[in-house]
Amino acid sequence: MPKTLTAEKTTVDETAKTTGTRGSSKKRKTKAARRAMRLAYRTRRGMAPIYATTVQAIAGSALAQPADGWKTALAATTVGAATTVAWGRWEGHIGKRHLVKRRLPTRADFIAAASAVTTSGGLVTAMAATGGLQLGHSPYPALLVAWGLGHGIYWWRRGKNTAAPAPTLSKQMQAWQDNIACLDGPLPHSRLVDVVTTDYGWTGVIIVNKGTWRKAYAASAEIAGELDLPEDMVQIEKAVGQSAKRAIIAVFNVNPLQKGTDYPGPHILDTTTGQAEVGIFYDGAPARYAFWKPSGPVHTVVYGATDGGKSRFLDMLLSTERHNGIVSWVCDPQGGQSLPRWREAVDWYEDTAQGGLAMLHDVRRIMYERSARYSLMEWVDHKGRRLRGRDHFVVGDPDPLISVTIDEAHRVLNLQGAPALVLEIIQMARKCGIKIRLVFQGPKANMFGNDPESTDIREQAQSGNTVMFRTASKLTDSIGLPDWDVNPSSLPMYWPDKTSTAGLGYIKGPDNRQAQFRAHFDRDPAHWATTGTTPTIERSAAAVTSKAYNERLDRLAARLRGETPVLPDDAFQDSTTDPARLVPSSDPIAQAAAAIANEAPAGTDDRVAAFLAERGRPVGRNTIAQETKLTVSAVKNALTRLKNKGQAVAVDRGIWAHPDHADTPIEATEYADAA
Repeated sequence: MPKTLTAEKTTVDETAKTTGTRGSSKKRKTKAARRAMRLAYRTRRGMAPIYATTVQAIAGSALAQPADGWKTALAATTVGAATTVAWGRWEGHIGKRHLVKRRLPTRADFIAAASAVTTSGGLVTAMAATGGLQLGHSPYPALLVAWGLGHGIYWWRRGKNTAAPAPTLSKQMQAWQDNIACLDGPLPHSRLVDVVTTDYGWTGVIIVNKGTWRKAYAASAEIAGELDLPEDMVQIEKAVGQSAKRAIIAVFNVNPLQKGTDYPGPHILDTTTGQAEVGIFYDGAPARYAFWKPSGPVHTVVYGATDGGKSRFLDMLLSTERHNGIVSWVCDPQGGQSLPRWREAVDWYEDTAQGGLAMLHDVRRIMYERSARYSLMEWVDHKGRRLRGRDHFVVGDPDPLISVTIDEAHRVLNLQGAPALVLEIIQMARKCGIKIRLVFQGPKANMFGNDPESTDIREQAQSGNTVMFRTASKLTDSIGLPDWDVNPSSLPMYWPDKTSTAGLGYIKGPDNRQAQFRAHFDRDPAHWATTGTTPTIERSAAAVTSKAYNERLDRLAARLRGETPVLPDDAFQDSTTDPARLVPSSDPIAQAAAAIANEAPAGTDDRVAAFLAERGRPVGRNTIAQETKLTVSAVKNALTRLKNKGQAVAVDRGIWAHPDHADTPIEATEYADAA
């Protein structure tokens, strides 16, 4: 049988069981205290008057124990009153700059706070001076209850009104909510935010409920109707860099573009970026046009109906080119009527469609000459490495940018072979420093010729700058500016005061804003056409052109005499026919090498160095070219090489000297020849 163990309980065992640590009364008291503290913390806002009354009773009784406890109570009351005044009314500042940026309390809150602090301090001081609370036979318990009820009622009533009142909507936002964002409005459940009043009306940001900003643009006419405004007084565009749901709306009292701006001058071109400020948007921001980018020139296409502003826009661009060293070739097939100021102010001007075609043939020749030459060119990259063969164009190094403008371009492109020629140039000329600017009435396909290349020409040209003034057909708006939600055909012909809107349109350039802009107005193109000097192509490029280029001034003189000049036989051939100007080989690289030899004859560096030493003072590049019988381009290249050898010093922009004469003062006349 298993053994049975018997344990006898003793008094010690019973005591240990009774006084064990688990579930002891001490621990239960600790938990209860914690719960009470948590409850007091959660109800601290609503129970604040009761807590304050209790603290006063305790403080009055505690400070009554020492003989001078009332002094401590009085000092605390004084400090509390001063702090309350500072909280309620002090706002420090130095001049117009605030030291403390905060919202001051209301007058009622300030009075209630001041009353609570001073009366509370008075009660505590009185209790400390007279022996404490003294329950049963003193007025202090009743006074504390009265203090707690009086200030508690204000505190509790104020707590019910702490929710901020709904902000008052501006009249624009209210009108939007009532007429446009309503269920039967153009943009249900949309919001209008960030409303700002401007000199011309107001602007804001639309946040559509469903869809993208295009939904807001599509409803622009309905929005104008709901706001009781003309359609052209409401402008909606994409909020660039923000959510696709957001669109910017501008509402005009008077269209800010109505007044327009005058062309300030050729300095609108920033030669460091290749961009020019050619007009302004409706909000006053500059509208930019790219002449070139780091990779090379930027092609351009300009559209616009009659009186849309095309000719004045071209006047501005040609003025800018002439005074910034850009070579301009212009074809105006209307007999020169669109751009008459530039007949004698550009390097080459033709006033017939056939002349424009001859010009394109010579552009192609220069393109291949430069291409072959650049493929052999030595240059230094950003890391200081000397390389051979450059795959991009640098303005002025060594050749100028050539800008070819063809007005009424459809007349040239309808000639046999012209579309293929233009497409070849547009696709290849940028690396060679040549830009094409085509000008049309509209973007219809037949404007670009009837050949298979027509669509490609339009796509390639529109990949650069696209400027679209008022057009005549809504059906073609999306062709000229694909993926843009704008309607140039809806632009008005006249402003409300019956003046022309010429120059009003849209520009796809560096800014890429789908917003109305207005081009600067060149009021006096003749001034810019008759001042300064005409930039011309480099000698190596001129060496491969046809007689059409070399006899251009003779034909112009004949035209001015009333005669009808005839283009030379070689104008439309693929190569020149003048034996005196032909190079021995038809190989483009050999032609380029020969052109370089003509551009920089043997001993060029020695001639330039000897001239600088003999001159004895700083001198401009043009003067060096005239005295040494070299081209300006050859002189520039020679000076660069001499600088690397330490035989020439660039004293100022375009002014050079022998190292021994670098400190000699520069004569004023030399600045004129520093180009």
